[in-house]
Amino acid sequence: MITLDKTLLSPDLLQRIESLNIEIINFRNEGELDQLSKENLKEYFRTQHIFHSAGIEGNRLTLQETMLVLKEGITISEKSIQDTVEVKNLGVAFDFFYELAQQDTPITENYIKQIHQLVVGNDTHVNAGNYRNVGVVITGSEHTPPEPFEVPLKMQELIDWLNENLNQENPVILAAVTHHEMAKIHPFADGNGRTARLLLNLILMKQGYPICSIKRTERPRYYEAMSEADKGNYHQIVELVTESCAELFSIYVRIREESNRKTQFAKKWGSHDVEGRLRKEKSRFELWLNRMNQIKLEFRQFTDLLNDNLETYSVTYYEYPSITFDTFQELEERGNSQNTFFFSIRFVNREGKKIVKTFVFRFFREHNNYSSNGTIIPLELTCYNPETKSFLVIDKFQWADRVQLRSFYFNSTNELIISRYNRIQRKTIEESNLKLNEIVETFLDEVLSNVLGL
Repeated sequence: MITLDKTLLSPDLLQRIESLNIEIINFRNEGELDQLSKENLKEYFRTQHIFHSAGIEGNRLTLQETMLVLKEGITISEKSIQDTVEVKNLGVAFDFFYELAQQDTPITENYIKQIHQLVVGNDTHVNAGNYRNVGVVITGSEHTPPEPFEVPLKMQELIDWLNENLNQENPVILAAVTHHEMAKIHPFADGNGRTARLLLNLILMKQGYPICSIKRTERPRYYEAMSEADKGNYHQIVELVTESCAELFSIYVRIREESNRKTQFAKKWGSHDVEGRLRKEKSRFELWLNRMNQIKLEFRQFTDLLNDNLETYSVTYYEYPSITFDTFQELEERGNSQNTFFFSIRFVNREGKKIVKTFVFRFFREHNNYSSNGTIIPLELTCYNPETKSFLVIDKFQWADRVQLRSFYFNSTNELIISRYNRIQRKTIEESNLKLNEIVETFLDEVLSNVLGL
C-alpha cells in the first residue's frame, strides 16, 4: 500500500502545485491552441523528452543528433549504434503513449507492457513487454527491488492505486509518486526508467497537464530524489516534476500570449507598427526583470553561504518560473496577477528535518499603500502561516516589528526603493540609495536572531 505523507511536502511546494493547477485550468478554459501550434509543440516536446530521458540512461547523442534521428531516421555514424536505436525506439513509444493520452480509457498494466515493448524494441535479452523473471539491482541505489514472483501483484496494486486516485489527487503529485513506485518495483529486466517516465507523462496528459521532461543535466538530483522517495519522502521528486511541468507549461503560455498580444496591439494601434511597439514594451520589461534578478541573485548568494555554515538549520533557496511579459503588464495595470511568486527561502531544522519558516518574495501591489493608477510593481516579502495555510505579508505576524524589510520596487526614474519598518517611528518608511547586500544581510540576521532565536 502506498502511503503519501503530505506533511513532508513543504508549504511553498504545495502552493506552487495549486497555483500551477489553477493556471492550467484557466488556460484550458480559454480554448485550444490553433492546430499548427499544437503540432509544433508536440514535436518540440517529443524531441526534448526523448533527448533527456535517453540521456539520463547514458545515451550520448546531442539534441541536434536526436532530432535528426527522429525526423530523418538516419544513424549517427560517430556514435554507438545502440544510441541511435534507443532514440528510434523511444520515438515509436512516445507516439504510442501520445495516442493513449488522447483516449478516454483507464491506464492498465497491458498499456505499460506495450510501452515497454516499444521502448526496448527487438532486444532479445530483455523479454520485451513481459515482467522480469530474474532478480535485479538498481545501480547507485540502496533499494533492493522485489523478487520476480512479487512483481505482478505489486504492479497490480500500483495500477489499482493509480486509478483509484486519478480524480482525487493532484496530477503532478499522483504522476510523480506513481513514476517512483514503478521504478521502485523495477518490473522489467531493462528499460524501467524510460518506461516509468513515459507513464509519468501519460498520467499528466490524461489529466490535461503538459508533459514533464526531467533534464539529463538533472540526473544527480533526480537520483537523489528517487532515493529519498524510497524512504517515503516524496518531496524532492514531486518538486522536480512540478518544476519541469511548470517550465514546459510556460511554453504553452508564451505561445498563446504572443498570439494574443499581437492581436491586442493590432486592435489598439491598427496598422501602426505593431511589432515595433511590442518590441519597445518588451525591452522595458526585460530591463525591469534584469534589475529584479539582481535582487534575487543577492539573496541566493547569501543563503548559499548560510547553508554551508549553519549547524542548526539548513537554508534552501528556490527560484520560481520567470515572470512573463503578459504577467508584467497585468501587474502594471491591475497590481496583481497569477504566478507572481519570484523566489523563496526555507529554513529547515537539520536534526528533525522539519520546515521551520518559509519566506516568499512575490509581486503584488496593495492599493492601500500604492496608487491604483500607478505602474509600480513591488516585490513584497511574505511568510507562510500554518494556521491559515497561506502566505501572508510580514505585518500579519506577531514578530513583524523584529524584521525591518517589507518590499522593493523601482520608481518612475528607475531608482531602487526599499520599504522597511522603522522601530523608532513605528511605521513603514521608504528609503533609497541603500546598499542591496547590506539590506539582505540585515534581513537574514534579523530572521536568524529575532525569529528563529539563534
